[in-house]
Amino acid sequence: MCNVRNMLRNTLEIGSEFWFEGNMPQAVSERDGVYVISGRTAIDLIIQDILKTRKIRNVYMPAWCCDSMLAPFVAHRIHVDFYDVVHTESTEIICHTDGTDYTDVFYVTNYFGYENALSVETVKKFKERGSIVLYDRTHSFLMENDPYLALADYSFVSIRKWMGVIGGAVVNGVSDYQLKHCPYLASKETAMRMKRAFIEGDENIDKQAFLNLYGEFGHHLVEKYQNYEMDDLSYALYKTEDLSAIRRKRRKNAHFLHDNLQGVKFMGEFTENAVPLFVPIFFETTEQRNVVRKKLIEAQIYCPIHWPKPALIPADFEANKIYDTELSLICDQRYDLTDMERMVTLINSI
Repeated sequence: MCNVRNMLRNTLEIGSEFWFEGNMPQAVSERDGVYVISGRTAIDLIIQDILKTRKIRNVYMPAWCCDSMLAPFVAHRIHVDFYDVVHTESTEIICHTDGTDYTDVFYVTNYFGYENALSVETVKKFKERGSIVLYDRTHSFLMENDPYLALADYSFVSIRKWMGVIGGAVVNGVSDYQLKHCPYLASKETAMRMKRAFIEGDENIDKQAFLNLYGEFGHHLVEKYQNYEMDDLSYALYKTEDLSAIRRKRRKNAHFLHDNLQGVKFMGEFTENAVPLFVPIFFETTEQRNVVRKKLIEAQIYCPIHWPKPALIPADFEANKIYDTELSLICDQRYDLTDMERMVTLINSI
C-alpha cells in the first residue's frame, strides 16, 4: 500500500471517512469493559444509568458542541443550559461557567486534544455542589496524565473518531446495562472495504457508491442509536491498534502544521501533552474560512468544520464566532509530512 500511496501522492485525497488499513484481525466477542456503537449511544447509556437513582432536571454543557452531544439529553426531555466558550485574541480557549445555578449534570470536555479544558478547580466546584460530572474525553483520548478522569462520575470516548473502526465508544461508570447488536453496520463495513480498494488504486470502485454507504450509516445512527453494542470486528481492530504510534504520528503532523502555517490563528500552544484529533485554525471572517475550505476541496483535501451550529445555542454567545470561523485541518495517522506540506503550501498560497 505504501508504494501505491507514493505513486498517487500528488492526487491522493486527504481526509474524509476512515477506511480499513493493514491486516484485518479476527473478530473478538469477549469484552473487558462497556463498549457501544457511538458517542451518543454512550451518553444515552449514561443518562439511563443516572435515572435509575435520581432525576435529571438539567445538564450544563459547553456552547461549542455537536448536535450528537445534545440529542440524548433532548430525547430524555432534559433541559440543556450552556456555558459560553470563547476563542481569545491570544488564541486561548476559555469556558465561562457562571457557577451560580445548580445543575444536575455538569458536562466536561476537552477540545481537539489540546490542553484547554475547564480548570480542575471549576470541575471540583461543581462536584462539591452535588453535580454529576460527565466527562466526554473523546478529544483527549490519547493525552497523558488526565486530571479529569479522577473527578468524573462517568466518562466516555468515541473511538471511531480516532481510527478505522466501523463503530465504537468506551463507557466508564455505568453499572447495569443491556446492549444489543446493531442491525445497520453492514453498510459502513462495506463502505470501508470499498474505500480501501479505492485508495489502493482499484479503478473499478465507484467513489460515489461508498460515499452513499457512509451516508446511509450516518443517517441510521442519527435515527436509532440507543443500546447498540460495538461490533466484534471493531473491538478487535481497536485492541490491536498501536495507540502509541498513533500518538506519535498525530503529534508529528500537527507540529508541522503549527510550525509552517502562516496568517491563521491556532487553538493554543502545542504542548508536550497535546495529541490533536484535528488541528483547528481560525479566520477573521466566515468568508475567509469558506474560501480556504473551497480551495482545499478542489485539491481533494477534505477538512471539516466543527460543528454545524446547533439551533439551541444562544444568539448572544461568543461561541457563535467559533462556529463561523473555525476549520479543522487533518493530522491523523493515515498521512505523513508530505501530506501536511501539501496542505500548508495550498493554505499559505491563498
